[in-house]
Amino acid sequence: MRRGKSISLAQLKKQLAELGEGTTAFDAEVTKLLDSTNSRSRRKSVQISCEDLLNKPIAVRKLGQRAAFARDLLRKAFTEVMTGKHPKEPGGCLFITEEMRQTQTKREIAQQTNNHLVRHRLLILERLFADIIKEYAAGEKTRITRVTIEVNRDLREMSGMTAKQKAQDLGLRIANHHHVVEKLEEDDSLMKVLEKRQAKITAGLIRKARVADDLNWICPYTGQRFEPVDLVTKRVDKDHIVPRSDRASDSLDSLVMTFSAINRWKGKRTAWQFIEQEQGKPVPDLPNLSIMTLPRYKDLVESLETFRGHEDDKRRKKRRKELMLLPTYEEKEFTPRDLTTTSQLVRLGAMALKKAFLGHHRPPMVVSLPGSVTGAVRKAWKVVGCLSLAAPQVIDENGEVKTKKDIRDVTHLHHALDACVLGLASHFIPNNGRVWELIVKRKLTSPEQEELKALRIFNKDTEGRFQMRDLDDRLKEQIRQRLAERRVVQHIPSRTDGLRVEQNTWRVMDVKEGEATLRQRMRQPDGTRILKEATEKVGKLIGLAPAGGRGKLLVNKGALVIPDNFGVALTKPEPVMIPFHKVWLRLVELKAANAGKLPPVLRNGQIIRVPGGKNFKGVWRVFSAKNNATGIALDIGSPDVVRLKNKTDGHRINVRLATLIKDGMEVLRTPLTGVASCPTTSSASTRPNVH
Repeated sequence: MRRGKSISLAQLKKQLAELGEGTTAFDAEVTKLLDSTNSRSRRKSVQISCEDLLNKPIAVRKLGQRAAFARDLLRKAFTEVMTGKHPKEPGGCLFITEEMRQTQTKREIAQQTNNHLVRHRLLILERLFADIIKEYAAGEKTRITRVTIEVNRDLREMSGMTAKQKAQDLGLRIANHHHVVEKLEEDDSLMKVLEKRQAKITAGLIRKARVADDLNWICPYTGQRFEPVDLVTKRVDKDHIVPRSDRASDSLDSLVMTFSAINRWKGKRTAWQFIEQEQGKPVPDLPNLSIMTLPRYKDLVESLETFRGHEDDKRRKKRRKELMLLPTYEEKEFTPRDLTTTSQLVRLGAMALKKAFLGHHRPPMVVSLPGSVTGAVRKAWKVVGCLSLAAPQVIDENGEVKTKKDIRDVTHLHHALDACVLGLASHFIPNNGRVWELIVKRKLTSPEQEELKALRIFNKDTEGRFQMRDLDDRLKEQIRQRLAERRVVQHIPSRTDGLRVEQNTWRVMDVKEGEATLRQRMRQPDGTRILKEATEKVGKLIGLAPAGGRGKLLVNKGALVIPDNFGVALTKPEPVMIPFHKVWLRLVELKAANAGKLPPVLRNGQIIRVPGGKNFKGVWRVFSAKNNATGIALDIGSPDVVRLKNKTDGHRINVRLATLIKDGMEVLRTPLTGVASCPTTSSASTRPNVH
């Protein structure tokens, strides 16, 4: 049977018979399916016969990604299923024994996945876990009782991308968000209303505007255009295409924007059902508007654009169109298993962690909390403000906490904060699919509320709303203190090959006393060209450097500029700069000149400690090293800083290396747990069991 090709069950039965498969079990399964189908009157109002079902064409969706098992095992599993046996139960062909689990856990990472980026992340995970046990559990693995993990969903998608390609992909992901924000800011009517209300553009408003932008700012039920200010005045509001009671989702693809009067009128009907039943009728409270006809509605939906933006944007738009053209929605029962099913990446991460406990009598429980649960916890606890002690820049001029998007450009510690939430959520919330199901459920019955009350973290607020209680102030203060340690580590590759250069070639106009005069013509977006001139040291150029000078660059009298240096060799009496060109040869020369011993090399990303002095005392991360007129200088900042900014607390530009050495600078060999910039923790031996 070909993938993606329509085939009737009768044809499928015939093919199975030709393959030698028995059909008795197949007929039994069909009969069982018929009984189940006919018993659900809400799905089928008319009884159907076995012959009708067998002759009804069905489409087999083309399989995606890689199968979890080999074909031989899948064939055996099919046979067992047809005979009424579950292949994953004891004795089944897919049953995994404890011995098999142990063997699989012992396998090397390279044998478990051929994705180089995943392999690298798992390797770093193993090393990080070892450092955590050493520092926070005094090396005693038995003190680890629970491990909670979360996997970046973009890990596979980013595999194989260069840093530039990753930046372009991330930029494209948020391009729609930026576009919508600009549209809102440019709307004078909207800004006047917000100013009058002393309000600002919120995340909720941006979310509504993104849905409206996907719809070209047109109500899909009337075809009437609306304006951004209508979102604030609530003249227009969001509507679930499929009633939320049938499909519990608040994702962007499940929403459209329509007039509030229509939203109330639509009730618990799908968009298609509403149009089909009310087409041509005037809208209550809005007599100048009427519901469009079904053919016109279909044309409007099919005309919606789905080809612009990031792949995530395209998928969102396509899913919304599918829902809008859905005559009826067959409810899928939400089960705890939907929350407990984990991805292959999570399983690989769990196995990498369990490897450290092979042979232990009581290994720790490894929990993978679903993103929907952790998202609900983050929203309820309001812990973002805990970053203010470590990074005061997360508070805006009005004294309010900035958005998560803005905080990402301020400090890397938002990852550490997420880890705190993840660990505490795992501690307070049982590893139970039923509990997770209730936490993400929107409307709870009285018995369900009583179930969550038993956890002692849910209650009713002063307004009578049942919700998760805020996190205890003592725990929030502890999070603030731990974040203030600014434990951030940058992975620095040990390899020294490769070349980091600007991509545009400069024309060499003149070379005098070790410096070259360069010229470059840059094309502008409007088609014009501008002339740029610069002066660079010959050692920072490829094509003029002593070891270069061959090929196309020499013929065209061109050169490529090396923007970054590899590092600084801390030789005596004066440090030596190491450019990002022929690094290995330069290291060999330094080793030979230093009695066969390689001097310490300070590289970008490394952590340094300055114990003395007034201006630079503390722990810093090196961002860049450069040759200035006054000598070698460093750009340094607090370990958690994302981008350096001049005249900002925790940011230092053009600091003379000689001054730092005079103040006793030392290069730290930090574990992956980092080093505390301002130590506040007690010794590891006095800490309680680590969860």
